[in-house]
Amino acid sequence: MSTPFHEAVPAGKCACGHFARIDEVTQCRHCPCDNHRASAYQGHDPATPPGAEAALMTLSEALEQARRALAEASDAEVDAELARDAARRTWLLSDDCPRAGVFDGVRTTVAQVEAWVGNQIQDQERAYRLAKARREAAEKYLSVVGKQLSAQQSISKSVGSSYMGTGGRW
Repeated sequence: MSTPFHEAVPAGKCACGHFARIDEVTQCRHCPCDNHRASAYQGHDPATPPGAEAALMTLSEALEQARRALAEASDAEVDAELARDAARRTWLLSDDCPRAGVFDGVRTTVAQVEAWVGNQIQDQERAYRLAKARREAAEKYLSVVGKQLSAQQSISKSVGSSYMGTGGRW
């Protein structure tokens, strides 16, 4: 005999106040609703063991991304520096480059030659400076994420210790 509720799945109230099907609520008491997917720590309070663990995972992933970004920025900086130096050599050795010395009564100094070459390679110089600034920014970001991860590790240890005495209830 079939009842109207035979195929119904009971709904429970999730920790976020959202009613979710019982089979949607996970072991950590949170459903897969948009409320939880959008939060930084998967809907957990970072002062609880699952939240502290989620924060560690989030920061660990951010640290790895920052490492990759720094490696790419370093490579780009080296490439830009090499391109600038190659352009400098090319212009210094070109027939168009003025020579230092006195020719036909006109004195050309080394500083004037360097200024002329500097004008020719200004695009490469700009690219190098921007690449250097990006690498420095990537280094700073990696440092900040590393410090955040270190702080979160301390918090996680503290949270874990405080929950040890509660019998694992959170």
